[in-house]
Amino acid sequence: MSRNDRKGVLLAFGLLLFFVVHVALFRGFIVDDAFITFRYVQQWVHGHGLVYNIGERVEGYSNFLWILLLSPFAHLGVELTLAAKGLGALLGVLTLYLTWRAAQQVEGPRVAPLLLAATAPFAAWTMGGLETPLFTFLLFLSGCTFLEEEAKGSGFLSGFLFGLLALSRPEGLLFALVAFGFRIWRLHNVKSRPARHDLLRLLTVGAIVLPYFLWRWVYYGYPLPNTVYAKSLGLHPRAFLEGLFYFYQVLHSVGGVFFVGLLALLALTAPNPSPTVLFWSLNLGAYALFVVISGGDWMPMQRFAVHVLPPLCLVLQSGWNRLHALWYPRRPFWLALLLAGQMVYLLAYSLEQHFINGIGSGPLLPQDSPTITYLRQHVQPGETIAVIDAGLIAYRLPLEVRVVDMVGLTDAHIAHRPVQLPGGLWGRGDAFGKWDVDYILAQRPRFVQVNIIGETADGKWITNFTGTTLLVNDPRFRQMYRLVDAPGVSGLFVRRGDQ
Repeated sequence: MSRNDRKGVLLAFGLLLFFVVHVALFRGFIVDDAFITFRYVQQWVHGHGLVYNIGERVEGYSNFLWILLLSPFAHLGVELTLAAKGLGALLGVLTLYLTWRAAQQVEGPRVAPLLLAATAPFAAWTMGGLETPLFTFLLFLSGCTFLEEEAKGSGFLSGFLFGLLALSRPEGLLFALVAFGFRIWRLHNVKSRPARHDLLRLLTVGAIVLPYFLWRWVYYGYPLPNTVYAKSLGLHPRAFLEGLFYFYQVLHSVGGVFFVGLLALLALTAPNPSPTVLFWSLNLGAYALFVVISGGDWMPMQRFAVHVLPPLCLVLQSGWNRLHALWYPRRPFWLALLLAGQMVYLLAYSLEQHFINGIGSGPLLPQDSPTITYLRQHVQPGETIAVIDAGLIAYRLPLEVRVVDMVGLTDAHIAHRPVQLPGGLWGRGDAFGKWDVDYILAQRPRFVQVNIIGETADGKWITNFTGTTLLVNDPRFRQMYRLVDAPGVSGLFVRRGDQ
């Protein structure tokens, strides 16, 4: 092994060690929605079908491939939280390795894997329990494979990978369309016609996506996941404003507006930008537009940013290399100081999220709250409960308990309600703008779980969601339900006359 080889191995080992420590900082991070997926997995392996409630076909997930990957672990009796975190860690390491490989193909300092390993959202969502690490890995792998096929002038493996990407999240098709558009644009520039492998790539994507699309429509009755209908605000201006704010938060979490903007500008204004930079820049632009129009995401640690972090870091590396070529011969100290300052910025954001905001500071496996413990002791199979947190509570209860999700992620009726935003453009607490007090009362749930955050002077409860605030203050609800009085239990109502 040469000296350069030994140096490369040491750098790779150091990078991996740094990433492992960074991920360990967020080992306790997981979102409630992950347990919605886990409940679907449990229902499936127990023979009830891909359902949230037995007998109700509602596609309250948008990560079919992630469910497929978790199912064998459920069959073997492995705790799904541990399985999801383990798979996420493995996929995170593979994504980091793929970024390392891609960075080697660009001349100049290879800063892309370093930036990726130091970015808090990437480390946190490795442990988040959802399909984020899978989607991130497949997105970068399919794009890199496509670029390799472009360089060779043959191959259609990327079509298979784009198909898997679409099964892991619906917007995976967006990146397949960008790739096809990029290919058509390049063919147009050289006045050439599509080759045989272009048709095979297209057919491969269709052979994976179309059967799944038709099955979904037949099985669930809708062409898109129920979560899309539940979260969609349509073209309401509020979605656009929240999307812009989310985009700003993304830039802050991945390095800051100045650093990201400067390097991206340098990469795109190079005299002869490489096909790699152009291709990934098109993907980043299309995805940024999608995120802004869709209104961003409510989850912490900028989940949507993680999906495109590897290609973003690769584009930033290209910009950094141009800055290095322009500046390094005259001001090497200031260039090194800029990179060091950027690393401090990224790590400071991680420490802020962990030690101040408490992200990932809990145990590796979440513990049951007193409310969940109480429900497990009192709810019987076949009964109905209504909840605002449809993940962990439902996952901990028997599969035969019918759980009504009052936000609508797993409830078709609420998901297809018209959008209501009484808070206006800048209001908070309206969530996705979907609720129905009459519908919830008609279900006659034995228990109703909400998040109470206060009480007015005239005795009205305040919750963190407009829909549940209207529910718990409805005269019919107050007549039918009372608060559970038990140690540690909060925000749980039970029908009067029940224990």
